[in-house]
Amino acid sequence: MMDSCEGARKGIEEVKLKDGENVSAQHESCQLPITCFTEIVNDASLHFQIIQFPKQIYVWVGYTSAKLGNLYAAAHTRPNNNVSITSLMGGTSDNTGSGLACRLVLKTGLNVILACNIPKNSPMIEAEAEKILVQKLNSMGYGMKLVLHPSGNKGKNIKDHVSLYLALDEASLPHPAWEIYANFRLFLLDQNTDNYLVVQDATGKERRFYKMKAEWGFDKFITLKEFNDASKGYLVDDTCAFGAEVYVCKERSRSKGESIVMVKDSFTYKHVWEINNYSKLDLECYDSKTFNAGSYEWKIKLYPKGNGPGFGSHLSLYLALSNPSTLSPVSKIYAQITLRILDQKQAKHHFGKANYWFSSSNHERGASRLIPLSYFTSQYQGFLVKDSCLVEAEVQILGVVEALS
Repeated sequence: MMDSCEGARKGIEEVKLKDGENVSAQHESCQLPITCFTEIVNDASLHFQIIQFPKQIYVWVGYTSAKLGNLYAAAHTRPNNNVSITSLMGGTSDNTGSGLACRLVLKTGLNVILACNIPKNSPMIEAEAEKILVQKLNSMGYGMKLVLHPSGNKGKNIKDHVSLYLALDEASLPHPAWEIYANFRLFLLDQNTDNYLVVQDATGKERRFYKMKAEWGFDKFITLKEFNDASKGYLVDDTCAFGAEVYVCKERSRSKGESIVMVKDSFTYKHVWEINNYSKLDLECYDSKTFNAGSYEWKIKLYPKGNGPGFGSHLSLYLALSNPSTLSPVSKIYAQITLRILDQKQAKHHFGKANYWFSSSNHERGASRLIPLSYFTSQYQGFLVKDSCLVEAEVQILGVVEALS
């Protein structure tokens, strides 16, 4: 689990293993500065207030009233990482609420200041309050999850090992350009001795979690032979327990950034444009009707007498974005396009094919010298028949670049 500003969290997930299955164990943390809410438990009202500070949280739990109650402070202590607690106001550390404060430290990894007026000797109410608090804290911040490959990460050709990773839930980020720098350790519980196998980066280097690299971990966390060895206690009754401890060093938002998404197995779009009375075309350029390809609107542009280097000698043909102004300044579309003049007699079509980047500032790409005018208009060819021609465009979107923020 992860603190949204600084701190450490430790969480354990119990996982039932199935051969070849990847398992994700979800962790989330507190980020919202102030949260107040009320829950009805056994016909009584439980009132809650949560305030998050940079390295700790303040929690108030009120049972049926707004009375402050006893006040406790609980925190991890080094070097053994136990939890220490002290009473700040109203009673001793063995009163109701002290156990709740300690367990919140263990479950959140944060220092906890807890005020609580739950009556003494009310374990059911205290347990229900703890359950509600943990559920609320788990819905308030960055999401982290453990990603488990029980038989090794097949994508990296890992064999004979368990692969384990810590991954950031991108949906929990304030915005796509957010970055989190963290140190972390991953755990595996030895159920025979109640101790943990701890694996961490030998260099102690902090890792940057962000949209383009949201997962870090260990391809070879433990060998399958050792993991399945009953004497080790890692797998008991087909059940194991993994965990993570995460220390967030810093977080920031990048002011600039781009994300490129390559499209796998993309669809090829086709559009055919019939042009009649070709000999009467007297404008410099003509546009086809708009057509859709890959969620974008396009059009074919024909220069009957040529354009640029092809003016006066060639027919020029281009593909253009119909509404380039709708793209952001950094948005780009990578596409493979084919521009074709159809042979209406022998199907020996004339075409040009290339990959181009399209953007708001560079929205028209194609061929200024697609076909010589003399060849295009020849009566022996089938490109211009009865003063009509057929122009075809094929568009395949290969990738899209968007701003990260």
